[in-house]
Amino acid sequence: MGTASWLPLTRCLANPQNPRDPGDVSDLASIKDRQLQSCRGISSSAYLKLWPEDVDRLEAAADSIVIINGNRRLTAAREYGRENLLVLVDDTIAASRAAVLRAAYDENTARQDFDPIEEAKAVMGIVSQYATAKEAAKAEGWSESWISHRKNLLKLHPELQQEVRARAKGSKEGDGISINVARRLGSVKGIQGMDLPSQRSALADLLQDDAQAAETAKKIRRQTKVARKARTQRPEHGRSTERFPGENSGPLADQQSGEPGSSAAAETEDDPLAEASLMLSELNGAWRRWGRAMAELQAAEAAAGDPLREEIARAVRRLATASEHDNRTVPDTFPAPVA
Repeated sequence: MGTASWLPLTRCLANPQNPRDPGDVSDLASIKDRQLQSCRGISSSAYLKLWPEDVDRLEAAADSIVIINGNRRLTAAREYGRENLLVLVDDTIAASRAAVLRAAYDENTARQDFDPIEEAKAVMGIVSQYATAKEAAKAEGWSESWISHRKNLLKLHPELQQEVRARAKGSKEGDGISINVARRLGSVKGIQGMDLPSQRSALADLLQDDAQAAETAKKIRRQTKVARKARTQRPEHGRSTERFPGENSGPLADQQSGEPGSSAAAETEDDPLAEASLMLSELNGAWRRWGRAMAELQAAEAAAGDPLREEIARAVRRLATASEHDNRTVPDTFPAPVA
């Protein structure tokens, strides 16, 4: 590794492979009087060994330095009239194209204002230096799905990408497109070949599906809450405690029903293990009843199918893909009930 030294701006060159647009550098105006952090660069000769096609873009003198970390500082120095920069020249990072690109990426991702589109471009620039995404993932310590998420963002029309950037920079929730929605939109089959109106139509469909899935989930939670509350209430004197076939029987059923001769109902309020056992027993009974009901329904509607069940399955799949942990998949059919 080299040592830091003061270099005149005439020797400092911006990195042609920098994935980030310097943008507004007014926040670095103080660099005119004081540089708070050194830059990091490689010699122009080391750079051109990796990217010989950039020789015309650099127009470099033999002793020029290409800034890898600190391009915004370089832009600010030029804009605000600074004459030199403290630069650490380190040609060891020029071992490969991927190594140079990763060095720039690592610095940029450490900064909060590195937006998701810039990050996606940086990541795919690194990935392009490998034969396959799988090879890139292994070499860089990423997962293939993590790479795929970034790639999906770049399939969107530039105007939609700007909306992703706007949302990431703190615009109101109703404005822009969230990163999660954008990644899922990018996974729609054929999205990259669509024009802007078609992509907006696909986005509208996606948001509508999300709204329907959220409403379905809300109804299910509400119904579950009501049912659970009804099940945990003790029956009043004279009320029937009849249970469906396959429901709890034995001590746990007595705990739930609060039948005379059993004090376990009160014990579950103070015993987390007993309460958990009760909930598990209830779930198993409900699962058995569900299995029998589904068998009857499928037999009765073999020709027409089961639209409600398909709608719920579709809603669950939509919620699963909406999660950041969308590597999990939801099956098209539910598992067989517990025997």
